[in-house]
Amino acid sequence: MPFGYMGKILWVDLTTGFIQEEELQDDLIKKYLTGYGLGAKIIFDKQLPGVDPLSPENIFAIMSGLLTGSGAFFSGRWMIMGKSPLTNTWGDANCGGYFAPAIKSTGYDGIFFVGKSEKPVYLLIDGDNKALIDATDLWGKDSNDTIDDLTNRYGAHFKTACIGPAGEKMSKISGVVTDKGRLAARSGLGAVMGSKNLKAVCLGGNKNVNIFDPQTITKLTDDFAQQFYTYKHPLKDKILNEATNVPLLSGVIRYLSEHNMMPISGEVEKYAMKTWGTSGTVAYSANTGDSPVKNWKGVGYIDFPGRLTREISNDSVTNYETDKYGCYNCPLCCGGKVSIKEGPYPISETHKPEYETICGFGTLLLCNDMPSIIKINDLLNRAGIDTISCAATVAWAFEAYENKVITTADTDGLELTWGNDEAVVKLVEKIADGKSIGKHLMNGVKFASEHFGKGSEAYAMHVRGQELPMHDPRNPDGTSLGVGYEAEPTPGRHTSTLDCCSLYRQPQPNNKLTDKNLHPMKNKCTDADQGASLRDASCFMDLINGFGLCAFAFDAEVTPPIVEWANAMTGWNLDFEEYLHIARRIKTLRHSFNIREGINPIEFKMPDRARGIPPLEKGPNAKFQNDFEKGKINYFDAMGYDLKTAKPLLETLDILDLPEVKKALYK
Repeated sequence: MPFGYMGKILWVDLTTGFIQEEELQDDLIKKYLTGYGLGAKIIFDKQLPGVDPLSPENIFAIMSGLLTGSGAFFSGRWMIMGKSPLTNTWGDANCGGYFAPAIKSTGYDGIFFVGKSEKPVYLLIDGDNKALIDATDLWGKDSNDTIDDLTNRYGAHFKTACIGPAGEKMSKISGVVTDKGRLAARSGLGAVMGSKNLKAVCLGGNKNVNIFDPQTITKLTDDFAQQFYTYKHPLKDKILNEATNVPLLSGVIRYLSEHNMMPISGEVEKYAMKTWGTSGTVAYSANTGDSPVKNWKGVGYIDFPGRLTREISNDSVTNYETDKYGCYNCPLCCGGKVSIKEGPYPISETHKPEYETICGFGTLLLCNDMPSIIKINDLLNRAGIDTISCAATVAWAFEAYENKVITTADTDGLELTWGNDEAVVKLVEKIADGKSIGKHLMNGVKFASEHFGKGSEAYAMHVRGQELPMHDPRNPDGTSLGVGYEAEPTPGRHTSTLDCCSLYRQPQPNNKLTDKNLHPMKNKCTDADQGASLRDASCFMDLINGFGLCAFAFDAEVTPPIVEWANAMTGWNLDFEEYLHIARRIKTLRHSFNIREGINPIEFKMPDRARGIPPLEKGPNAKFQNDFEKGKINYFDAMGYDLKTAKPLLETLDILDLPEVKKALYK
């Protein structure tokens, strides 16, 4: 009997309607965990190279994590995966909410879809019954209405993941929606569901997860909770967090941050996340150079100073909050529901925008109207569109308008001037509808800039089609972030690297994180062996994705007992280095998918502007330039890849026990 995992996956052939389960060998789970590690293994083995991402041959998968159902904190993440229509590379996306345990409750670790249905359908799993149901009546409905409809049909214990109208139109920046506002957004995989005429997956399982040692997991989680919920300096936490949102103190805070003197600790960050969620970092990030400003060409305190950023940060966001929201088994509860009772954008209830969305439609565009950002977030959630990709595309459009690449003749009269929040809302509506100029923007910034041309490609902020997130690598702490943007199998992702390995290699005083940055994915990489540091930070993220954990678990002063949780869940007896070795195997498999597709990741590059070429003249990141080329070479060398082709070396594949990859890449 398997412990911690279900030991089975479900195959759904949308062309024939045939549904079949497949049992998995225990050794396979131990080699790849679950999550996108197991998904990558199965897709690599089953799918031929060179398929069109929007063809029936592209396999689309939904997976839970190894710790899903364990009772461990932060174990509520689930993943989708397949070949990305946005980048033509390996694609995956990660999401929270309550859908992860619903996957495991079906008795499967994941569900794999092949083929294409003749008409719209959704997969229904009701206990032991599995069926493809006609979804013609749901096609065209937004994600909220789709989820409400299926919940009303089957009951509140059924959980739904679906696409909105953007996925149906095969927008390459569309994602998959659950809980009416949580999106597995990146990589454009909503378009893959749309290409298969798969509207939704509705799950109402009745299976329990077998846990090897439930008493130990309970004890570990209780001990973790006791530390997590304890604040040693609550007054200091409150004062420091409030100070980051006070315009008069912005210069002092910027100076302290630039000189690594800002007393930000894991406890301070935990207080911010529990109080405001990710919106509590908006003003601080703009002030200290973490946020890109004015499509990456501006400076926060000059172009978007504290008197403006405070209008879209901290209390200015939570003033609209009606209820706190936490994902499955989450002690942080950083999410929330908001409403707007008056003004031009009344909304009865919607999800609170996250940092990436607020920065993207605020700081990046010089807009400080919070109701308009809430409205935009609701529009994109309903349409099923990635807010990061959409914001980057809108920012490109504003700069293209500024440089007369596009005009009011293209925008139906909209004046895309910086800070014009009304124009942003109307432009996003066009993107969500795929009409007028929206049909050229709904596939992302790369496709938009190539369509309009005239040199506008220079301010299209993406890596191989994937729009850059709202974190700037042009600073002394940005090497790991920038290398992640350029070297990760799914390029342009800020959640591809997490510098936390030291927590599990040597005792830290009071279990504190050594990095004092607000974002632990940043890393100065001052180690003697930069490549090893970059490698381990990158692979650590593959590990926690395999576990189904949230990255915010590592943003507090308490170290999550991930090794002990995993061993108690499964009955394994692995140490941290053995788990990290598995993560390196997963990373290399995902990377090898791209190599087999004829892609050389060494050629992935951010735009010159994001690389600091030329460096900014003013601001916290002024006159600084990281050597991302050197960082990438050191990273690929430490991973054991060829430094010209990025192909994993034969000895690397042997060490990682990847004979199927060896056969595919070396014939």
